[in-house]
Amino acid sequence: MESHASAARGGLIGAARESISTSVRRLYTDVDAAVTVGVAAVLATTAFVANGGLQLGSSTVVEIGVIMIAAALVAAALVLVGFRAAVHGGVALAAFAGLAGLTALSILWSLYPSDSWVETNRTLAYVAAFAAGIATVRIARERWAAVAWGVLLGLGAVSVYGLATKVAPGWLNPDEVYARLREPYGYWNAVGLTAAMGIPLCLWLGTRDDGRRPSSIVAYPMLAIFIVTMLLSFSRGSIIAAVVGIALWITFVPLRLRSLALLATSSVAAGAVTAWAFTQSALTDDRIPLGRRETAGLELGLILLAMISVCAVAGFAIQRRAETHPLAEPVRRKIGIGALGALAALPLVVLVALAFSNRGVTGTISDRWHDLTSVQSTPQNDPGRLIQTGSVRTIYWSRALKVWDHHKLAGAGAGSFAQAQLRYRDKPAQALHAHGYVHQTLADLGLLGLAVSLVALGAWLLTAARTLSIWPRAPDAPWSQERLALATLALVAVVFGVHSFLDWTWFVPAVAVTGLFCAGWVAGRGPLAAGEAPRSPAAAPPLVSVRPVLPRGRALQVALAGAAAVIVFAVLASVAVSEPWRSEKKGDDAIALAAQGNFAGARSAARSAESLDPLSVDPYFDRAAVEDAAGDKATASKALERAVQVQPASPEAWQRLGEYYLNDLQEPAQAIPVLRAAIYLDPFNQQSRNDYVVAIRALQVQSLTVQRRKARASSKRRKSGKPPPAATSTSP
Repeated sequence: MESHASAARGGLIGAARESISTSVRRLYTDVDAAVTVGVAAVLATTAFVANGGLQLGSSTVVEIGVIMIAAALVAAALVLVGFRAAVHGGVALAAFAGLAGLTALSILWSLYPSDSWVETNRTLAYVAAFAAGIATVRIARERWAAVAWGVLLGLGAVSVYGLATKVAPGWLNPDEVYARLREPYGYWNAVGLTAAMGIPLCLWLGTRDDGRRPSSIVAYPMLAIFIVTMLLSFSRGSIIAAVVGIALWITFVPLRLRSLALLATSSVAAGAVTAWAFTQSALTDDRIPLGRRETAGLELGLILLAMISVCAVAGFAIQRRAETHPLAEPVRRKIGIGALGALAALPLVVLVALAFSNRGVTGTISDRWHDLTSVQSTPQNDPGRLIQTGSVRTIYWSRALKVWDHHKLAGAGAGSFAQAQLRYRDKPAQALHAHGYVHQTLADLGLLGLAVSLVALGAWLLTAARTLSIWPRAPDAPWSQERLALATLALVAVVFGVHSFLDWTWFVPAVAVTGLFCAGWVAGRGPLAAGEAPRSPAAAPPLVSVRPVLPRGRALQVALAGAAAVIVFAVLASVAVSEPWRSEKKGDDAIALAAQGNFAGARSAARSAESLDPLSVDPYFDRAAVEDAAGDKATASKALERAVQVQPASPEAWQRLGEYYLNDLQEPAQAIPVLRAAIYLDPFNQQSRNDYVVAIRALQVQSLTVQRRKARASSKRRKSGKPPPAATSTSP
């Protein structure tokens, strides 16, 4: 009887343990799914809401959202983990925060302080994204697979949408005039970068060994989609960044055979689709009628579906072949060594090819360098640009260096390049950014900004190298599943960084937030244990070194106080971030009320706009428009004069004031020196030059009119015999 009762109790206990274990596994899987969906949703929403980051309203919404989400994660990390574990990535975070602080301080000496304010808001949101990565890995270190999946799905959603604008232009993009993929950002290089950032994630997904064949097969069509998206954006910078990411993966990750199989299969399929697309003028030429684009888009959609099917079948066959008939270890090692050898020999192959070219090595390099630095060699927006070296970037790089030459130590102020460059331009080409992180930073923040940026970059690289056991090198560290995922997330950040060096995609919130969040996760993870064994995310979660747990007593009070401080800071920061946007909205309200004849309300809205953003000239432009509509030209001119006082380096402020003197007040004598200042600040502005010529002619006409009036008055006095008026002297 006792033995039967004992057996029964043992069975019940075993069943209970099994039930609890199953519940834990299910909860773990459910949390993973929530993390994946959450990360993908945040990144995709950032892309579709903020677009290219040039609209103040949408960018502000995203920046506030990123700051508040990051604050919630940091507060949770303080409460659940606190400082019971070392804060990995703290030096990199401090350096990045220092960059944000320098950006904010530059408002004090900036030529365009309102632009520096906007740039400070953007940088603060990016620091928050980096901090969010560190906080998240402290809370949920074991969710690395879910995070990688979320980033992959977020980037995939943006890339698929970009292709969809080609497939269904009548529905998604009927007014598009350019052939290059540029949606949802409105900027093709950002679309190409999004696809390039997804490539390392596909390599991770298709080569990991966790017993999930279906998910690995998905990597084949997804990689092909990313490659097609990147090529149809005609973005050379994204191709270079993707190649760097692939080269680093093959160099460091010992899964070269699987990686090569995946890359070869997807690249061939994507190359075939892209080669066909490049022969279709409706897909590669600008300003094509909608009807032709719809027809070509339907064909492209069918071919893309065929590509996805072929890649999925090929992926299944390759995976099955690898499982049923795996290659012997010596063969795999030889293939891996061959891949590394081919990668190392690539520069030599290029040199040999150059040596046998018509111009030889030095002649070809000189010719390509001339194309790169020559404006006449600027490529057009067609597939041919992918094999050309000409670029318009050299124009902006040259202007950035000229701006920096006049503000070497601290720059002209964050975000100032857009207007500061105008003084040095001698060509109509104009861009809001210098198309390169180094040049943009030198122009905006000078040597100080570049030095702080290098400190932040160096700190992150060292932290990432320690996390991945690359430096100091740990030969016995196994490439566990987590280490592979960490390497992938690090490469996502590296691809973003390489592309930002070549192009200024820093201002696009979606790609920047994605890259910095991944960088923060890798930095915050800390070094992997040397003897860590591979583990499956599907298994029950192992204990971590410091488990998230709610503290008690005084420790809880301190943690809650710290969390509250973080939330309060985030709220205050969000209020500061919102001020320029609120000012812009009040200015729009003022113009709308003035159009309705409500001048009292318009004046009130204009004053509110000025108080919300006193650093910007736009509220004074709005105030001038309101007063002019109300018939008070004197107050309108004072508002424009105030705009010049607020931003004396703004050519637009001088131009508007000069035009008002000339056209509305009919005072060309006052307009001439003002327009001369506008031309000095922007010599290539045709409108200012035209106004200046008109002002000179108007002054000449006024002088002739005055002389004729004096002559007529003198003639009348002579005829009447009256003496001329006594001369009076006036002090200048």
